[in-house]
Amino acid sequence: MKKRPEDCVHCGKCIASCPSYRYFLQESYSPRGRNLILTKDLNSQALDFCLFCENCKSLCPQGLNFPEFYLQKIFQDKGYSLPTLSDSLNLLHLHPEGKRLYKKFDPSSFENYREGDFYIYLSCGLKHLYPEALFVFLEKVKSLRIKPQIPLNQDCCGIIYLSIRSKEALKKLALNKLNLFKEDKPVVTFCATCYWLFKRIYPLLFEEEADFKALSERTYFILDFLTNFLNLEPFFEEDSEILYHLPCHLKNNLTFDERSLNKILKNLSFTCCGSAKVTLWLRGFQKGYSKFWKKELIGKKVLATACTGCYLNFGFQVRRPPEIKHWIEFLK
Repeated sequence: MKKRPEDCVHCGKCIASCPSYRYFLQESYSPRGRNLILTKDLNSQALDFCLFCENCKSLCPQGLNFPEFYLQKIFQDKGYSLPTLSDSLNLLHLHPEGKRLYKKFDPSSFENYREGDFYIYLSCGLKHLYPEALFVFLEKVKSLRIKPQIPLNQDCCGIIYLSIRSKEALKKLALNKLNLFKEDKPVVTFCATCYWLFKRIYPLLFEEEADFKALSERTYFILDFLTNFLNLEPFFEEDSEILYHLPCHLKNNLTFDERSLNKILKNLSFTCCGSAKVTLWLRGFQKGYSKFWKKELIGKKVLATACTGCYLNFGFQVRRPPEIKHWIEFLK
């Protein structure tokens, strides 16, 4: 039977896991409070402060997932009609700190990767924030009898349009993924939020398109791909001055369980970055939320994450040191 917000028994086990409740300390900002708001069909700004982290699902005895309920409700129609940006990180030039984070990307570097055994999703973050992670990975697989394929003209996963409720724009970008990755081969992504959209959101919001479910099933996060597909045991640099950050979108049965990650990545932080939602950036939420994670950076030279949104939140609000890097840059 399909789960509904009405199935919430208001036990409160979800509350401690919710980043926005931790920040506001108000019941309406908790998952059970939001479930009640949806059930009563009320309007509240507390709904928009759901970070889509899905932490509540992992603790709910009913297995309820408030972000799914919320997204299905707000995307019942096409939402705002907006032009799409193929590369959302070009907007960084509008932010005073953005130009410092942005890296130029030369697509001609991948002319030799037109055909291959598996796809690499060239996300905005992989192109413009942490391209070094891609080159480390390509060097790692060079000795294996397997070759990656990197299609040209890849575009944004659509998280910006999910945030601002433009189903039409989101679907346009999602459909392009079906065209880019149409052969029955694994698709590998380096970004936790992109991975979440491929795995969870495209099939949820566009369930009339059967191909999205198939795409979801053959999409891998980079670490899962190394272990489950290539049968490699990844080792990462161990240094007390490197703090590895676990993005929320790699939790909740989408990828490794936390115990496995603790074995692979030492010195692991589980604190939420404050979300990739554009609507919350405009309200200054991520800046205010940084008080929960900045204290972990004392004595650290590097903060390594695996998500474009996390990378941006940290990059905007941290003065070096620490340097912001991607996990894969420390792959041995």
